Amino acid sequence: MPLDMPTGTVFPSLQEVGAQGRDFKDYLKERCRQRGVSLHRLALLCDLNQIYFYQSINKNKENPPPWVLRRAAPHLGVTYVDLLIAAGYLSEPDLHDWSERGAAGYEREERTGL
Repeated sequence: MPLDMPTGTVFPSLQEVGAQGRDFKDYLKERCRQRGVSLHRLALLCDLNQIYFYQSINKNKENPPPWVLRRAAPHLGVTYVDLLIAAGYLSEPDLHDWSERGAAGYEREERTGL
């Protein structure tokens, strides 16, 4: 059964980022503020070197790598996929395409018993 993923309801955090013209680093800092967690504390919770984490947020031109986002997501109250989308690693069309192909594969497995 295909996943129903209407635009605008599945990933509100992505809309917040785009609609308000903020970049990912501002979004991440805002999520920390909302959760009452400093960047320093988030680094500790994620078992990351604080200097590395601080520089990846404040100094680098690129967003933190996906493995960092995976560790941070539970502490920010969002899903890993939400962070991947907000950081620009995934787009909603990518997810729609994946869900359609994934659902077709799941249905095929059910029919064949694999």
